[in-house]
Amino acid sequence: MAQRKLRHQSQFHRSQIGRAQRYIRLNFNQPLILTEIARQAGSSSYHFARLFLAYTGETPFDFLRRIRMATALRMLEEDPTCAVTEVALGVGYETPSAFNKVFKKVLKMSPRDFRNLGKDLQHDLIYLLTRPRVHKEIKMNLTENVEMVTRPATHYVFLEKHGPFAEVAPPTWEEMFPLMATQVDQKRIREFLGLSGIDRTKLGEDALIYQAGVAVGEPPSPTLKGLQYRKIEGGKYARFLLIGPYTHIWPAFDEIFKRLAERNVELREEYCIENYLNDPKVTPEDQLQTELLIPAV
Repeated sequence: MAQRKLRHQSQFHRSQIGRAQRYIRLNFNQPLILTEIARQAGSSSYHFARLFLAYTGETPFDFLRRIRMATALRMLEEDPTCAVTEVALGVGYETPSAFNKVFKKVLKMSPRDFRNLGKDLQHDLIYLLTRPRVHKEIKMNLTENVEMVTRPATHYVFLEKHGPFAEVAPPTWEEMFPLMATQVDQKRIREFLGLSGIDRTKLGEDALIYQAGVAVGEPPSPTLKGLQYRKIEGGKYARFLLIGPYTHIWPAFDEIFKRLAERNVELREEYCIENYLNDPKVTPEDQLQTELLIPAV
């Protein structure tokens, strides 16, 4: 009975994601915000983007970018005289420069380079872009069962960046440490916390927010430079423990969101937390412990 219920929940969420994908396909040339994508999928979940990622291996914005690029390649292939500006506007980019930037990031070439390829190579690139993403199997040392815990209110000093979590997290930590070292008394630091959340009103990857920072015993000086402060209210979290390299954190979150969705665990509109329990300077990578906390009702 339990396994049947889990399969039903999985099918339900996959159906929601299918509706979201269809909506994106039909409206890829329009400005899209996460709130509307989730609504069209039949979901009101604040964490819908992470659920989408857990089941598909890409965020809704990754999927949107892929659909836009595949359509742009077909336009460039079918009409060699079509202006790049026309292609850019036709697939939903506001400016040719924004289109060119994404084009080079995704394909490692310019639109002109693509037009100079032979037909076979052009077809191969279009085919690769239209294929569904495939999850890479990663063996993780992640606790199997969910543990419900309650965290107290936390004074949090942090640096914030926007973009795909796994992409922006490492440089955000690297930039945060020197700012923290000169402005926060190290004796006041209680925890090293990474937070990831969603701004559903923003377009594209600007909706994805990552914060790298520390929990301190009391509010800091109001003259922080390059850093921000906020109080994280206390609340209930679903807790998992990951043992192993930090590169496993994001696949672990994907697995956790699938487990919670299949068990129909109700979540709160608050940021997810990574609580780093070891010092990576002295702890072997395979023994690092990271507490992963998902806000629950």
